[in-house]
Amino acid sequence: MDRLDTTTPASDFRTPPRILIPKLVSSRDKWKVKATDRKHRLHQEKIHSRDLSLSRQRWKDRALAAELKIQELQLQLERSQSDIAQLQDDLQKK
Repeated sequence: MDRLDTTTPASDFRTPPRILIPKLVSSRDKWKVKATDRKHRLHQEKIHSRDLSLSRQRWKDRALAAELKIQELQLQLERSQSDIAQLQDDLQKK
């Protein structure tokens, strides 16, 4: 069985080293550029995702606070309206 971790001797290649080595170096350099670019884009996407999550949470908190404020104001309005109605009834009885 062939093992993946064994290296192939240079004599097994038919292409001369003066041609093979620059191609391998070029291939390696292109791979490094692609890997670095991919890593940079991944990092940027993580930051973007984090920012979106924070923004979404901030808007959710604001919406919940606004709903609570609306409920409080509606209760206050109902109490005020009932107080007004009661005062009007008291005035009519006198």
